[in-house]
Amino acid sequence: MALRKGRCRLPEILSDMSQAEFARRMKVAESTVSRWINNTREMTYENAVLAARILDCHAEDFYEWIEVPKGKRQ
Repeated sequence: MALRKGRCRLPEILSDMSQAEFARRMKVAESTVSRWINNTREMTYENAVLAARILDCHAEDFYEWIEVPKGKRQ
């Protein structure tokens, strides 16, 4: 089995924090956060780790992970 990254789960994880506040704490533009949420840009590993520290969760929590048969990654 292999894993494929699915949709971004950031809106669910942010819950009470606004995108603007999250962007400020991450030191990135609000448009960057919007791109992560809309799956037009993936978070770097470094940003995922920083976001996890800010939001008290794990870096792998920011995306759905879909199991796919090995050799069939899309």
